Amino acid sequence: MSRNGWALALLSVALLALVSASALAETDVYASGVVRGKYLYSTDEEASVWDTRVDFDASIGALTLGAVYRGFWLSDDEYNPANVVVADPNDVKHRYAALEYEDLYLRAGHFSTTFGHGLTLRSYEDVDLEHDTLLDGFSAEYDAGVFDVTVLTGASREDSGDRFYAHTVHGARVSVPVGEWVEVAGSAVERSRIWNDEDGEFGGDFARFEDSVRGAEVSGWIGPFTFGGEYAERSGDYPEAAKKVDPETGGLAYPRGQVETQGHATYASGTLDLGWATLFGEFKDFDDFAHSLANPPTCVREHLWTLMNRATYEVDLNDERGFLVEGSSVLGDAVFVTGGASEARSHDRDLRHWEMFGHATYDVGSDITLGAAASRSREYLFGEEGGIGKFTEHTTGVVEADLTFALGALGDQTVELTLEMQRTEDPALDTQDDYVASVAWYPGLDLIPGLEDLTVSGVYEKTTIDWEERQNWIMLSVRKSFANDLEAEIAGGTERGGKKCAGGICRYEPEFEGVRFRLTKFF
Repeated sequence: MSRNGWALALLSVALLALVSASALAETDVYASGVVRGKYLYSTDEEASVWDTRVDFDASIGALTLGAVYRGFWLSDDEYNPANVVVADPNDVKHRYAALEYEDLYLRAGHFSTTFGHGLTLRSYEDVDLEHDTLLDGFSAEYDAGVFDVTVLTGASREDSGDRFYAHTVHGARVSVPVGEWVEVAGSAVERSRIWNDEDGEFGGDFARFEDSVRGAEVSGWIGPFTFGGEYAERSGDYPEAAKKVDPETGGLAYPRGQVETQGHATYASGTLDLGWATLFGEFKDFDDFAHSLANPPTCVREHLWTLMNRATYEVDLNDERGFLVEGSSVLGDAVFVTGGASEARSHDRDLRHWEMFGHATYDVGSDITLGAAASRSREYLFGEEGGIGKFTEHTTGVVEADLTFALGALGDQTVELTLEMQRTEDPALDTQDDYVASVAWYPGLDLIPGLEDLTVSGVYEKTTIDWEERQNWIMLSVRKSFANDLEAEIAGGTERGGKKCAGGICRYEPEFEGVRFRLTKFF
């Protein structure tokens, strides 16, 4: 059955189930979901984008039916800032049916899953990043008390312009508690991939890929110490050249045509809670392990601020090992501090990345909170051998303040102020300085009908780069929350593009000039 055929079938079943269940007073029927709408009009391109998404779930007793509708319309095919690839501007993107009965959970259709820490398998969707590796198939989970078991089979499509990879996955995972403090697990995954374009499958062995992944996990706690670890091995038919660079020749370490490959991945973490302080550490070792359905921890700090997050390092699952260490503490009743460091190297010991960072907040009474953060990082371009130690260095500082004060009869007002500063030293470019200043005002105008739950914000960004068409950007926005879980936001101005990352997945957003409108409704 086609994808839309499945969608119509499931939606039809959902409708019949709802009608039937409504006649049964003893059956609980619930419906929930969220509607997201976004409209962009670019005054620079004189083009617009309208993006709508509706997530709907209906529960009828032990049965749950759900679907995701996606509408994506471009006024000009040349203007697609998010690089969204859709076959149909009106599409039921996901659909599923799930049944939960006592210790058994069955699901057919689209589903997300993570085995352990994501080394052997992780499929998920990040709406903001347009990242979607959900599997379309069947999964079953059973809790037998002495062990938990998950089995699944499914397909996933990885788009790449007018070409795409068709993935097929079969997997199983079993976890068993050992005593009261330790749990062990094992997983096995069989994967295949076929490279296609819109006209059909490519011929030849280079278009195909098959491998097997086996993993073992352990997690537990001993007093104040919590730990976890996972090891996975990969073997199979990998005819494409691995993305590993030979430091002696500067070329690919594996010549095109090599079929067999062996890879492995290791991840370990530990947390020590001392009461007055918390210590956390991670270790990673990835070798020939890159795959769109593998998403292990990055062991790199993800920051809250714009400029720091643009300097986030992207992990190379084919050739990397490294660590992340952090510590945090509450000093007295008013000061909270956290800081740490991370490092990544290739297996021939070439340094790829390091960072040191720190953040502190200070509560000055109940109405003022002050904060400061700083980081210093290097990302090596070619490694010490291939690039003679060339690197890009980022030095970033942040100051922030949250203020609450009374404004006569208008009541309490809250203002959030943030200033970010970053210096980038790049061997290929001149040293550049970037600044981001933002302010958010929560007026608290409860006495004025229609103006309660209002937020007014603005972001100003400046760079010293002289080769960009623009050196200053400013965006103003107004957000309003209404009754019945409805939120609307309108923004206008200019916005700088840049790297945006979450969970080791990054994409580049283009610069924007124009008007943006967002609408979100929960039901």
